[in-house]
Amino acid sequence: MTEYLAIEKENDFQMKDFMLVQRVIKKINSILDLKDLLEQIIEDASQTLNFTKCGVLLYDEIANQLELVAAAGWEDKTHKVGDRFNPGQGIVWKAFFENKIIYYPDISEYPDVLPCDFKSSSHVDIPLISKDKVFGIINAQHTERDGFSEHDINVLKTLAEHVSIAIQNALLFEEEKKEKEIILRDIKEASIIQKNLFPKNSPRLENFHITGMCEPCLEVGGDWFDYIQLPSGKIGVVLADVAGKGLAASLLMASARTIIRMIALQEESPAKLLNKVNEILTLDLPVNRFITLIYGVIDPVSKVITIANAGHLPPATFFDSKVSFLSMESGLPLGIKRHDYKEYSFTMKTGDKIFLYSDGVPEAMNNKKEMFEEQRLLQSLAKPYSNVNTLYDDVKSFTGNIPLSDDLTIVMIENI
Repeated sequence: MTEYLAIEKENDFQMKDFMLVQRVIKKINSILDLKDLLEQIIEDASQTLNFTKCGVLLYDEIANQLELVAAAGWEDKTHKVGDRFNPGQGIVWKAFFENKIIYYPDISEYPDVLPCDFKSSSHVDIPLISKDKVFGIINAQHTERDGFSEHDINVLKTLAEHVSIAIQNALLFEEEKKEKEIILRDIKEASIIQKNLFPKNSPRLENFHITGMCEPCLEVGGDWFDYIQLPSGKIGVVLADVAGKGLAASLLMASARTIIRMIALQEESPAKLLNKVNEILTLDLPVNRFITLIYGVIDPVSKVITIANAGHLPPATFFDSKVSFLSMESGLPLGIKRHDYKEYSFTMKTGDKIFLYSDGVPEAMNNKKEMFEEQRLLQSLAKPYSNVNTLYDDVKSFTGNIPLSDDLTIVMIENI
Protein backbone atom coordinates (compact mmCIF):
# COMPACT_ATOMS: atom_id res chain seq x y z
CA MET A 1 0.00 0.00 0.00
CA THR A 2 2.83 2.41 0.90
CA GLU A 3 4.69 1.71 -2.32
CA TYR A 4 1.49 2.28 -4.36
CA LEU A 5 0.77 5.55 -2.60
CA ALA A 6 4.33 6.71 -3.21
CA ILE A 7 4.08 5.96 -6.92
CA GLU A 8 0.68 7.64 -7.13
CA LYS A 9 2.07 10.73 -5.41
CA GLU A 10 5.02 10.85 -7.82
CA ASN A 11 2.66 10.66 -10.81
CA ASP A 12 0.56 13.51 -9.41
CA PHE A 13 3.72 15.52 -8.95
CA GLN A 14 4.79 14.89 -12.54
CA MET A 15 1.40 16.06 -13.78
CA LYS A 16 1.68 19.28 -11.73
CA ASP A 17 5.10 19.92 -13.26
CA PHE A 18 3.79 19.32 -16.75
CA MET A 19 0.89 21.69 -16.18
CA LEU A 20 3.31 24.29 -14.79
CA VAL A 21 5.41 24.18 -17.95
CA GLN A 22 2.26 24.40 -20.08
CA ARG A 23 1.07 27.44 -18.12
CA VAL A 24 4.48 29.08 -18.54
CA ILE A 25 4.41 28.52 -22.31
CA LYS A 26 0.89 29.93 -22.48
CA LYS A 27 1.94 33.01 -20.50
CA ILE A 28 4.94 33.52 -22.78
CA ASN A 29 2.65 33.50 -25.81
CA SER A 30 0.04 35.83 -24.32
CA ILE A 31 1.80 38.35 -22.02
CA LEU A 32 3.78 41.08 -23.75
CA ASP A 33 5.03 42.98 -20.71
CA LEU A 34 8.30 41.33 -19.64
CA LYS A 35 8.12 42.35 -15.96
CA ASP A 36 4.56 41.07 -15.60
CA LEU A 37 5.44 37.85 -17.46
CA LEU A 38 8.45 37.03 -15.28
CA GLU A 39 6.65 37.82 -12.04
CA GLN A 40 3.75 35.54 -12.97
CA ILE A 41 6.10 32.72 -13.98
CA ILE A 42 8.22 32.74 -10.81
CA GLU A 43 5.15 33.13 -8.60
CA ASP A 44 3.55 30.11 -10.26
CA ALA A 45 6.79 28.09 -10.03
CA SER A 46 7.23 28.95 -6.35
CA GLN A 47 3.74 27.76 -5.49
CA THR A 48 3.87 24.63 -7.65
CA LEU A 49 7.31 23.45 -6.50
CA ASN A 50 6.72 24.69 -2.96
CA PHE A 51 9.80 26.85 -2.45
CA THR A 52 9.81 30.21 -0.72
CA LYS A 53 11.65 32.79 -2.82
CA CYS A 54 12.51 33.24 -6.45
CA GLY A 55 14.11 35.99 -8.49
CA VAL A 56 15.20 36.68 -12.07
CA LEU A 57 18.36 38.71 -12.54
CA LEU A 58 19.58 40.08 -15.89
CA TYR A 59 23.13 41.11 -16.67
CA ASP A 60 23.79 44.76 -17.52
CA GLU A 61 26.90 44.54 -19.65
CA ILE A 62 27.60 48.27 -19.56
CA ALA A 63 27.36 48.56 -15.76
CA ASN A 64 28.79 45.05 -15.19
CA GLN A 65 26.00 44.35 -12.72
CA LEU A 66 23.17 41.90 -12.24
CA GLU A 67 19.78 43.60 -11.88
CA LEU A 68 16.81 41.98 -10.13
CA VAL A 69 14.00 42.36 -12.67
CA ALA A 70 11.39 40.08 -11.07
CA ALA A 71 10.98 38.77 -7.52
CA ALA A 72 8.55 36.60 -5.58
CA GLY A 73 8.48 35.79 -1.88
CA TRP A 74 10.44 38.73 -0.49
CA GLU A 75 7.60 40.24 1.51
CA ASP A 76 10.14 41.71 3.93
CA LYS A 77 11.68 43.61 1.01
CA THR A 78 15.16 42.19 1.72
CA HIS A 79 15.50 42.39 -2.03
CA LYS A 80 13.22 44.18 -4.44
CA VAL A 81 12.93 44.71 -8.17
CA GLY A 82 15.55 47.18 -9.33
CA ASP A 83 18.24 46.08 -6.87
CA ARG A 84 21.66 45.70 -8.47
CA PHE A 85 24.56 43.45 -7.51
CA ASN A 86 28.22 44.00 -8.31
CA PRO A 87 30.44 41.05 -9.26
CA GLY A 88 30.90 38.77 -6.26
CA GLN A 89 28.05 40.38 -4.35
CA GLY A 90 25.58 37.58 -3.65
CA ILE A 91 25.46 33.90 -4.38
CA VAL A 92 24.27 34.20 -7.96
CA TRP A 93 27.56 35.31 -9.50
CA LYS A 94 29.20 31.87 -9.25
CA ALA A 95 26.61 30.30 -11.54
CA PHE A 96 26.92 33.29 -13.85
CA PHE A 97 30.70 33.09 -14.16
CA GLU A 98 30.84 29.29 -14.42
CA ASN A 99 27.87 29.06 -16.79
CA LYS A 100 26.31 26.09 -15.01
CA ILE A 101 23.58 25.21 -12.52
CA ILE A 102 24.81 25.43 -8.94
CA TYR A 103 22.86 23.96 -6.02
CA TYR A 104 23.61 24.68 -2.35
CA PRO A 105 21.66 22.08 -0.29
CA ASP A 106 22.75 23.81 2.91
CA ILE A 107 24.13 27.30 2.52
CA SER A 108 25.59 27.20 6.04
CA GLU A 109 28.12 24.65 4.79
CA TYR A 110 29.59 27.28 2.45
CA PRO A 111 30.92 29.99 4.80
CA ASP A 112 32.77 31.77 1.96
CA VAL A 113 29.57 32.20 -0.06
CA LEU A 114 27.40 35.26 0.52
CA PRO A 115 23.76 34.13 0.30
CA CYS A 116 21.01 36.24 -1.23
CA ASP A 117 18.93 35.90 1.93
CA PHE A 118 20.19 34.62 5.31
CA LYS A 119 16.70 33.31 6.13
CA SER A 120 16.94 30.71 3.37
CA SER A 121 18.78 27.43 3.84
CA SER A 122 19.02 25.98 0.33
CA HIS A 123 19.68 27.87 -2.90
CA VAL A 124 19.72 26.92 -6.58
CA ASP A 125 20.99 29.20 -9.35
CA ILE A 126 20.17 28.41 -12.97
CA PRO A 127 21.82 30.41 -15.80
CA LEU A 128 19.71 31.99 -18.51
CA ILE A 129 21.58 31.32 -21.75
CA SER A 130 21.35 32.63 -25.30
CA LYS A 131 23.83 31.63 -28.01
CA ASP A 132 26.03 29.92 -25.40
CA LYS A 133 26.30 33.15 -23.44
CA VAL A 134 24.88 33.73 -19.96
CA PHE A 135 22.73 36.84 -19.78
CA GLY A 136 20.98 36.26 -16.48
CA ILE A 137 20.15 33.96 -13.57
CA ILE A 138 17.06 32.40 -12.03
CA ASN A 139 17.61 32.14 -8.28
CA ALA A 140 15.29 29.94 -6.20
CA GLN A 141 15.46 29.53 -2.41
CA HIS A 142 13.94 27.29 0.25
CA THR A 143 13.78 27.72 4.02
CA GLU A 144 14.49 24.01 4.49
CA ARG A 145 17.84 22.34 4.00
CA ASP A 146 18.04 20.37 0.75
CA GLY A 147 14.70 21.85 -0.19
CA PHE A 148 15.12 21.07 -3.90
CA SER A 149 15.07 17.58 -5.32
CA GLU A 150 16.89 16.67 -8.50
CA HIS A 151 13.51 16.60 -10.16
CA ASP A 152 12.72 20.15 -8.95
CA ILE A 153 15.98 21.40 -10.40
CA ASN A 154 15.26 19.72 -13.75
CA VAL A 155 11.83 21.39 -13.85
CA LEU A 156 13.45 24.76 -13.07
CA LYS A 157 16.00 24.12 -15.80
CA THR A 158 13.19 23.50 -18.29
CA LEU A 159 11.46 26.70 -17.18
CA ALA A 160 14.74 28.59 -17.51
CA GLU A 161 15.06 27.47 -21.14
CA HIS A 162 11.58 28.80 -21.95
CA VAL A 163 12.17 31.98 -19.94
CA SER A 164 15.48 32.57 -21.78
CA ILE A 165 13.67 32.53 -25.11
CA ALA A 166 10.90 34.75 -23.77
CA ILE A 167 13.37 37.31 -22.39
CA GLN A 168 15.42 37.42 -25.60
CA ASN A 169 12.25 37.86 -27.65
CA ALA A 170 11.06 40.60 -25.29
CA LEU A 171 14.42 42.39 -25.40
CA LEU A 172 14.44 42.15 -29.19
CA PHE A 173 10.88 43.48 -29.27
CA GLU A 174 11.87 46.40 -27.03
CA GLU A 175 14.87 47.15 -29.22
CA GLU A 176 12.75 47.07 -32.36
CA LYS A 177 10.14 49.20 -30.60
CA LYS A 178 12.77 51.82 -29.72
CA GLU A 179 14.10 51.77 -33.27
CA LYS A 180 10.56 52.17 -34.60
CA GLU A 181 9.95 55.07 -32.20
CA ILE A 182 13.11 56.74 -33.48
CA ILE A 183 12.01 56.23 -37.08
CA LEU A 184 8.51 57.54 -36.33
CA ARG A 185 9.98 60.56 -34.55
CA ASP A 186 12.27 61.23 -37.53
CA ILE A 187 9.34 60.89 -39.93
CA LYS A 188 7.27 63.29 -37.82
CA GLU A 189 10.11 65.82 -37.80
CA ALA A 190 10.55 65.33 -41.56
CA SER A 191 6.82 65.92 -42.00
CA ILE A 192 7.04 69.20 -40.06
CA ILE A 193 10.06 70.30 -42.09
CA GLN A 194 8.34 69.40 -45.35
CA LYS A 195 5.17 71.29 -44.43
CA ASN A 196 7.30 74.33 -43.69
CA LEU A 197 8.63 74.15 -47.25
CA PHE A 198 5.15 74.72 -48.67
CA PRO A 199 3.96 78.30 -49.11
CA LYS A 200 2.28 79.61 -45.99
CA ASN A 201 0.32 82.30 -47.82
CA SER A 202 -0.86 82.99 -51.33
CA PRO A 203 1.26 85.59 -53.15
CA ARG A 204 -0.18 89.09 -53.42
CA LEU A 205 -0.26 89.75 -57.15
CA GLU A 206 -2.06 92.37 -59.18
CA ASN A 207 -4.88 90.96 -61.36
CA PHE A 208 -4.34 87.40 -60.10
CA HIS A 209 -5.44 85.16 -57.26
CA ILE A 210 -3.31 82.05 -56.62
CA THR A 211 -4.09 79.29 -54.12
CA GLY A 212 -2.70 75.82 -53.53
CA MET A 213 -2.85 72.80 -51.22
CA CYS A 214 -1.11 69.46 -50.75
CA GLU A 215 -2.24 66.41 -48.78
CA PRO A 216 0.39 63.62 -48.59
CA CYS A 217 -0.96 60.07 -48.48
CA LEU A 218 1.80 59.27 -45.94
CA GLU A 219 3.45 61.44 -43.27
CA VAL A 220 5.80 62.76 -45.92
CA GLY A 221 5.57 62.64 -49.68
CA GLY A 222 7.04 63.61 -53.03
CA ASP A 223 4.44 66.17 -54.17
CA TRP A 224 5.05 69.86 -53.70
CA PHE A 225 3.99 73.22 -54.96
CA ASP A 226 5.73 76.55 -54.63
CA TYR A 227 5.52 80.24 -55.45
CA ILE A 228 8.73 82.04 -56.39
CA GLN A 229 8.98 85.82 -56.36
CA LEU A 230 11.13 86.73 -59.37
CA PRO A 231 13.38 89.81 -59.59
CA SER A 232 11.27 91.21 -62.45
CA GLY A 233 8.15 91.32 -60.30
CA LYS A 234 6.69 88.26 -61.95
CA ILE A 235 5.71 85.11 -60.01
CA GLY A 236 6.90 81.59 -60.72
CA VAL A 237 4.47 78.78 -59.86
CA VAL A 238 5.67 75.18 -59.48
CA LEU A 239 3.81 71.93 -59.05
CA ALA A 240 5.87 68.73 -59.05
CA ASP A 241 5.71 65.05 -58.21
CA VAL A 242 8.74 62.92 -57.32
CA ALA A 243 8.42 59.28 -58.35
CA GLY A 244 7.80 57.24 -55.20
CA LYS A 245 6.56 58.02 -51.71
CA GLY A 246 7.85 58.43 -48.21
CA LEU A 247 11.14 59.76 -46.89
CA ALA A 248 13.20 59.09 -50.03
CA ALA A 249 10.74 61.04 -52.20
CA SER A 250 10.59 63.89 -49.68
CA LEU A 251 14.40 64.19 -49.63
CA LEU A 252 14.52 64.41 -53.42
CA MET A 253 11.69 66.92 -53.32
CA ALA A 254 13.56 69.18 -50.91
CA SER A 255 16.74 68.96 -53.00
CA ALA A 256 14.93 69.70 -56.28
CA ARG A 257 13.07 72.60 -54.67
CA THR A 258 16.35 74.24 -53.67
CA ILE A 259 17.80 73.81 -57.18
CA ILE A 260 14.69 75.22 -58.87
CA ARG A 261 14.50 78.23 -56.57
CA MET A 262 18.17 79.09 -57.18
CA ILE A 263 17.93 78.82 -60.96
CA ALA A 264 14.56 80.65 -61.13
CA LEU A 265 16.19 83.79 -59.70
CA GLN A 266 18.61 83.78 -62.63
CA GLU A 267 16.52 82.33 -65.45
CA GLU A 268 12.97 83.63 -66.05
CA SER A 269 12.13 81.46 -69.06
CA PRO A 270 10.28 78.30 -67.89
CA ALA A 271 11.73 76.18 -70.71
CA LYS A 272 15.31 77.29 -70.07
CA LEU A 273 14.84 76.74 -66.35
CA LEU A 274 13.69 73.15 -66.96
CA ASN A 275 16.67 72.56 -69.28
CA LYS A 276 19.13 73.65 -66.58
CA VAL A 277 17.38 71.83 -63.74
CA ASN A 278 17.20 68.66 -65.83
CA GLU A 279 20.95 68.74 -66.52
CA ILE A 280 21.65 68.81 -62.78
CA LEU A 281 19.08 66.20 -61.78
CA THR A 282 20.12 63.79 -64.55
CA LEU A 283 23.50 63.60 -62.85
CA ASP A 284 22.19 63.56 -59.27
CA LEU A 285 19.01 61.46 -59.19
CA PRO A 286 19.29 57.73 -58.41
CA VAL A 287 18.34 55.20 -61.06
CA ASN A 288 14.56 54.76 -61.43
CA ARG A 289 13.92 58.13 -59.78
CA PHE A 290 12.54 61.08 -61.71
CA ILE A 291 10.40 64.15 -61.21
CA THR A 292 7.42 65.31 -63.21
CA LEU A 293 6.99 69.07 -62.97
CA ILE A 294 5.05 71.92 -64.46
CA TYR A 295 6.35 75.47 -64.12
CA GLY A 296 4.57 78.69 -65.02
CA VAL A 297 5.62 82.34 -64.86
CA ILE A 298 2.88 84.94 -64.41
CA ASP A 299 3.24 88.51 -65.65
CA PRO A 300 0.71 90.49 -63.57
CA VAL A 301 0.86 93.49 -65.92
CA SER A 302 0.34 91.84 -69.30
CA LYS A 303 -1.73 89.03 -67.74
CA VAL A 304 0.35 86.54 -69.70
CA ILE A 305 1.29 83.17 -68.20
CA THR A 306 4.13 81.17 -69.75
CA ILE A 307 4.22 77.45 -68.99
CA ALA A 308 6.68 74.60 -69.58
CA ASN A 309 5.99 70.95 -68.78
CA ALA A 310 8.38 68.15 -67.78
CA GLY A 311 6.34 64.98 -68.11
CA HIS A 312 3.51 66.21 -65.89
CA LEU A 313 -0.25 66.00 -66.38
CA PRO A 314 -1.59 68.78 -68.61
CA PRO A 315 -3.11 71.77 -66.80
CA ALA A 316 -6.90 72.07 -66.84
CA THR A 317 -8.30 75.42 -67.94
CA PHE A 318 -11.51 77.30 -67.33
CA PHE A 319 -11.39 79.79 -70.20
CA ASP A 320 -14.49 81.66 -71.38
CA SER A 321 -16.61 79.48 -69.03
CA LYS A 322 -15.44 76.29 -70.78
CA VAL A 323 -13.23 73.60 -69.28
CA SER A 324 -10.59 71.61 -71.14
CA PHE A 325 -7.05 70.36 -70.85
CA LEU A 326 -4.33 72.67 -72.09
CA SER A 327 -2.90 71.40 -75.36
CA MET A 328 0.89 71.35 -74.96
CA GLU A 329 3.87 69.03 -75.27
CA SER A 330 4.51 67.33 -71.94
CA GLY A 331 8.24 66.70 -72.42
CA LEU A 332 10.29 64.17 -70.46
CA PRO A 333 10.29 64.00 -66.66
CA LEU A 334 13.32 65.59 -65.03
CA GLY A 335 16.31 63.43 -64.22
CA ILE A 336 16.10 60.86 -67.05
CA LYS A 337 18.20 62.27 -69.89
CA ARG A 338 18.94 65.52 -71.71
CA HIS A 339 15.85 67.09 -73.28
CA ASP A 340 14.89 70.41 -74.85
CA TYR A 341 11.73 71.68 -73.21
CA LYS A 342 9.19 73.95 -74.87
CA GLU A 343 7.15 76.73 -73.35
CA TYR A 344 3.70 78.10 -74.18
CA SER A 345 2.23 81.50 -73.43
CA PHE A 346 -1.42 82.45 -72.85
CA THR A 347 -3.15 85.71 -72.08
CA MET A 348 -5.74 85.29 -69.37
CA LYS A 349 -8.93 87.27 -69.20
CA THR A 350 -11.00 88.14 -66.15
CA GLY A 351 -12.61 84.98 -64.75
CA ASP A 352 -10.18 82.63 -66.50
CA LYS A 353 -8.57 79.91 -64.35
CA ILE A 354 -5.76 77.42 -64.76
CA PHE A 355 -5.57 74.36 -62.51
CA LEU A 356 -2.34 72.46 -61.90
CA TYR A 357 -2.70 69.14 -60.11
CA SER A 358 -0.83 65.92 -59.32
CA ASP A 359 -1.89 62.45 -60.42
CA GLY A 360 -3.33 61.93 -56.94
CA VAL A 361 -6.41 63.75 -58.24
CA PRO A 362 -7.46 61.70 -61.31
CA GLU A 363 -6.13 58.47 -59.77
CA ALA A 364 -7.99 58.83 -56.46
CA MET A 365 -9.96 55.63 -55.95
CA ASN A 366 -13.27 54.78 -54.27
CA ASN A 367 -14.32 51.54 -52.58
CA LYS A 368 -15.40 50.10 -55.94
CA LYS A 369 -11.84 50.45 -57.27
CA GLU A 370 -13.04 53.19 -59.61
CA MET A 371 -10.77 56.18 -60.24
CA PHE A 372 -11.81 59.80 -60.21
CA GLU A 373 -10.34 60.18 -63.70
CA GLU A 374 -10.18 63.14 -66.06
CA GLN A 375 -13.89 63.31 -66.85
CA ARG A 376 -14.90 63.87 -63.22
CA LEU A 377 -12.05 66.35 -62.91
CA LEU A 378 -13.44 68.41 -65.79
CA GLN A 379 -16.98 68.14 -64.40
CA SER A 380 -15.81 69.47 -61.05
CA LEU A 381 -13.96 72.39 -62.64
CA ALA A 382 -16.90 73.26 -64.90
CA LYS A 383 -18.69 74.84 -61.96
CA PRO A 384 -18.52 78.65 -62.19
CA TYR A 385 -17.33 78.85 -58.57
CA SER A 386 -14.77 76.03 -58.89
CA ASN A 387 -11.56 76.44 -56.91
CA VAL A 388 -8.97 74.39 -55.04
CA ASN A 389 -11.36 73.58 -52.22
CA THR A 390 -14.29 72.52 -54.40
CA LEU A 391 -12.09 70.18 -56.42
CA TYR A 392 -10.59 68.71 -53.25
CA ASP A 393 -14.07 68.25 -51.75
CA ASP A 394 -15.31 66.49 -54.88
CA VAL A 395 -12.34 64.10 -54.81
CA LYS A 396 -12.85 63.32 -51.10
CA SER A 397 -16.60 62.88 -51.62
CA PHE A 398 -15.83 60.41 -54.38
CA THR A 399 -13.30 58.37 -52.38
CA GLY A 400 -15.35 58.38 -49.17
CA ASN A 401 -13.48 56.73 -46.31
CA ILE A 402 -10.87 55.13 -48.59
CA PRO A 403 -7.40 56.53 -47.73
CA LEU A 404 -5.51 58.33 -50.47
CA SER A 405 -3.21 56.04 -52.44
CA ASP A 406 -1.07 58.96 -53.63
CA ASP A 407 -0.26 62.51 -52.63
CA LEU A 408 -2.92 64.99 -53.70
CA THR A 409 -1.84 68.48 -54.78
CA ILE A 410 -3.81 71.27 -56.46
CA VAL A 411 -2.90 74.83 -57.47
CA MET A 412 -5.32 77.35 -59.03
CA ILE A 413 -4.26 80.47 -60.91
CA GLU A 414 -7.19 82.84 -61.47
CA ASN A 415 -7.39 86.14 -63.28
CA ILE A 416 -9.58 88.48 -61.22
